[in-house]
Amino acid sequence: MGDSNTNLSTAGGQDHLLPAGNSNHLLDASYDTDYGVSPDQMPDTTQSQAFQVATVVIALVLVCIVVVCGLGNFLFIASLVRYRKLRNLTNLLIANLAVSDFLVAVVCCPFLLDYYVIKRLSWDHGPLLCASVNYLRTVSLYVSTNALLAIAADR
Repeated sequence: MGDSNTNLSTAGGQDHLLPAGNSNHLLDASYDTDYGVSPDQMPDTTQSQAFQVATVVIALVLVCIVVVCGLGNFLFIASLVRYRKLRNLTNLLIANLAVSDFLVAVVCCPFLLDYYVIKRLSWDHGPLLCASVNYLRTVSLYVSTNALLAIAADR
């Protein structure tokens, strides 16, 4: 109230604090959201040794997930398709879990590897693919959780 740098504005019944003299500050390209630190003062954390070590560890983990999870789940799904004797309720619930994990290993992990290791925290695949990969990862989490819950209830 006593501050001359802000104006109290009401729009749609809600109070908003706006900088004095600049009501379109949200559209201004120079407006920063990093607690008043300008982009040229932000340290480049991708050049540190800790980042380099973390990148190698993330790369190894993601490659192992893609190979082991992708191959293992594919073999389990293929064995259920091939052998009819294995098709009981528990194995079908496990197959549901395997399909979910296989999709994450084949679709999501390569994009994570690209984002964290190859492009160093840069996404170049567009907003649609970004949303799709994150959606698939989230849906897979819920499918896996519900499949495990169904397996536990079946037992």
